[in-house]
Amino acid sequence: MRSRSIRLVDIAYLGVGVGAAGLLRAQELVLMTCICLVNHGLSSFMRAHPQLVQHYALFQTKDHSGKKVSAVLAARDSNMKIREVLGLVFFSLSLFCLECYDNRSGGGEGANKASISSLITFIVPQQTPASLSLLVAMGFLIFDHIYAVFFCEPPPRNAWVVLEDLVTMSVLLSALSTPLSSSSSSLTIPIRLWLAYKIMRPTILSGMGSKKQLKRQRINLSIRGITVSSDAPTKSNDNTGSKTLLSDQVMMTKAIPSASLFLDRTMLWEIDGIYYDLMEFVNQHPGGKEALLLGQGRDCTALVESYHPFSKSKVRQVLGKYRHTSPLEQPKHQTPQEQADFFYDLLCQRVAKVLKEKRIDPISGRGATCGRLFYYSLIGTGVFVSAYYHAKGSVFGSFSLGAFGWLIGALGHDAGHFSCSRHAWINDIGVWGMTLLCNPIVWQHQHTYAHHSFTNDFDHDPDIHHFDNMIRVHRRFKHSPLFRYQTNFFFVVFAYAFVVFGTCFWIPLGVIREGSLYGLVEWTDRKRPMRAAGMFLHLACYFLFIMVLPFWTMSWYWALTAVVVHLATSGLSFAFFSQINHINEASLVDDSTRVAREANRDPRLLKSWAVEQVETSNNFCTNSFAWHIISNGLNLQIEHHLFPGLNHCHLHHIAPVVQATCKEFGVCYKTYDGWTDIFAATLAWLDKLAESE
Repeated sequence: MRSRSIRLVDIAYLGVGVGAAGLLRAQELVLMTCICLVNHGLSSFMRAHPQLVQHYALFQTKDHSGKKVSAVLAARDSNMKIREVLGLVFFSLSLFCLECYDNRSGGGEGANKASISSLITFIVPQQTPASLSLLVAMGFLIFDHIYAVFFCEPPPRNAWVVLEDLVTMSVLLSALSTPLSSSSSSLTIPIRLWLAYKIMRPTILSGMGSKKQLKRQRINLSIRGITVSSDAPTKSNDNTGSKTLLSDQVMMTKAIPSASLFLDRTMLWEIDGIYYDLMEFVNQHPGGKEALLLGQGRDCTALVESYHPFSKSKVRQVLGKYRHTSPLEQPKHQTPQEQADFFYDLLCQRVAKVLKEKRIDPISGRGATCGRLFYYSLIGTGVFVSAYYHAKGSVFGSFSLGAFGWLIGALGHDAGHFSCSRHAWINDIGVWGMTLLCNPIVWQHQHTYAHHSFTNDFDHDPDIHHFDNMIRVHRRFKHSPLFRYQTNFFFVVFAYAFVVFGTCFWIPLGVIREGSLYGLVEWTDRKRPMRAAGMFLHLACYFLFIMVLPFWTMSWYWALTAVVVHLATSGLSFAFFSQINHINEASLVDDSTRVAREANRDPRLLKSWAVEQVETSNNFCTNSFAWHIISNGLNLQIEHHLFPGLNHCHLHHIAPVVQATCKEFGVCYKTYDGWTDIFAATLAWLDKLAESE
């Protein structure tokens, strides 16, 4: 029956294609028929001989057991990612070629567009940029049909996808058969829209049916006779620093009649080794659904503790209603705490007392003050003015945009920690203040969750791994000859100048391609259409506005200067006020130093998350309002890591009591008198790691 439906699709495709094309020539009609026959023939052949391709044989025989399923699904997912990346590249190339075409008489093209158009014509002398655009798009569609049959989808393919692509090829052939200059107004705009749709199509499709899939995955894990196994996220423990992809999929190893089900922990929240199903509570969460969904499918113990420091009893009471009773394996990377964090509980009591003395409610008053909101508005105005002059082709405007982009990061940072306002929707919008410093979607996975939960943990903190190709910041990275140059101050500056290019473009691109950040942090909300669309939208807009637009508004050498100036300004600001807070010898201790510290320590402080936050972070210039503004509040990093849900404008109130408590219990609280002192400590650490050990 399904084979017959594919034949009907082929026939419908030919009919609709001919009708849409209207004036297809005979040779084009023959070519289209051949494409249909090849596609249908391959699908039929694969269905008749499933043993030729492993994953077809697997699905055909309904063998859903063990590692074979995992390996096959991993291979198929990898092939699908390759297919999506190729589609993004070729459709973007096609759109780029089409944009180089301009049919206006009298040479109305700009100098840069005309030169690119001439270059394309020189490389491919028989094609205009417009016709080359259509050839690239159609050629990829033909390739995609063959590649998908062999490597991606079990046949038969989705009928609507086949119909869509094959009808599209008919229209493209029709466009190629007609001189574009005679009908540009009627063809170029629809083709541009179609290419833009194809570029965004993977994101759109990833979100379709996500709610139904969510309900299907929420199955009862206590079904009798089901064995659950899991592969927790791991990272190589040797000195190579090599990264492995996440494999956190929990699979059912006993087949259920009439259903092939796969179980995973991605639908649950893990807190202190106990699993909770909070889906019914998501829309009721006072802090907003994004804050709660950030911890889904993960060990979110640190998130829950640090964002509810003054309401723990109420949180535990709510959690008790949603505890998941089905037994699951304990995660391999995290052992449940055997006792409460005594040190953190004591800090919470003392900090709450100080805040109340300052007439600040620890719960309702933790957001930004009126003065802080005015500061956000002032810097936001600077961002928009600088962006205007950057778009007009001003190098100084590009520099100013980098500087104001760093300062508006204070809004994004606070909102990303849900501390800008008590209203969740304000935080959801405010986190986009990080737009000029990083991808806001990645930021919440990388920073809000991973960095703050596992600060300076080589196996879990992605911030340790940002510069591992150029700078060695941890002993566990294998030494490279390039690291010898990190003793040179100018080399360090050169490397840090690329920070924002990485966080805004290169790193998000890797997350989209791999589905995780360095194999350490999974992009858990990639199946949510709005979040996925936001990821792609930021990536595209940043690339076009910051790195492409200047080449359209000024000569290439000034455009290049503007791009470099902007990236260096924002990158160095980001690096010099964030990396220095964690990268030094005292904050990246080895096991022997840690054992020595704990030898004479109060037993109640052992394995304390709060103690780890204090000893892996650093403060500087704590009494300087100017440094507080310039550093976006990162001069009080210790207090921020202990109480991330407290707005930066309140941290100076609690710093004295935190420091006094650390001194009382012998916890290493590091604060530097000047910025140069803490920066010198970072450079000294880099010098020490420059040589092979």
